[in-house]
Amino acid sequence: MTKYIDADNLINELSAACMPIYKKGITGILGDNSSIADIINEQPTADVQEARHGKWESTELMYENGCTRCSECKTEYYASDLEEICGDTFPIYCPLCGARMD
Repeated sequence: MTKYIDADNLINELSAACMPIYKKGITGILGDNSSIADIINEQPTADVQEARHGKWESTELMYENGCTRCSECKTEYYASDLEEICGDTFPIYCPLCGARMD
């Protein structure tokens, strides 16, 4: 599985770890912290999007018309439409914005 890291934090940690070696006059991949930073920065980046989390909220129309609303995008849905999409239960994701319903 792909791991996503904070590259700037890693560079700072490696720089701190390599500085004592560099001060002793040792160079190369272990001693030259700029070469490590270059290697990290040259790596391809992933298109990562932060996960959105929401919940199904009650609306004024919920009791009259069976409506519910996504807490993230505020889109209202008829419960019957959601049941048609996902079966007997409410979906675990909002059909519009993709927020995961916790």
